[in-house]
Amino acid sequence: MVATLMTDAQILLAIGQNASAAQILSTNTDIWGAMAESDMESVAGNSVGLVANYATIAASYKQWLALVGSHRAAFYAINQDPNSWQLATAQSKLNVIDTIWQEFKKRILDKDVIDSMGL
Repeated sequence: MVATLMTDAQILLAIGQNASAAQILSTNTDIWGAMAESDMESVAGNSVGLVANYATIAASYKQWLALVGSHRAAFYAINQDPNSWQLATAQSKLNVIDTIWQEFKKRILDKDVIDSMGL
């Protein structure tokens, strides 16, 4: 399954330099992208339908969703093989990803954000 909210290239950029062979494998990025979308859908709520209603989402929010989704997918990639980097680098990457994720969780529950997205 190919992700709707983000591309493989965006996921690879979020994973970052020195990714392992497993982390850059398209099959894996597809899986992590699907997992990220599932996480985003579960936080937003089924009634929002981020993936199902993607075509109606305002363009500026599509980029935000791609950023969040690609970093959420990178979270799974980094945790699958954290030995690609020194521990401090892996932890730094995960801290950035967590910050993006926490902000998404806070903002996506705001009805004004949902309305602004066109959903």
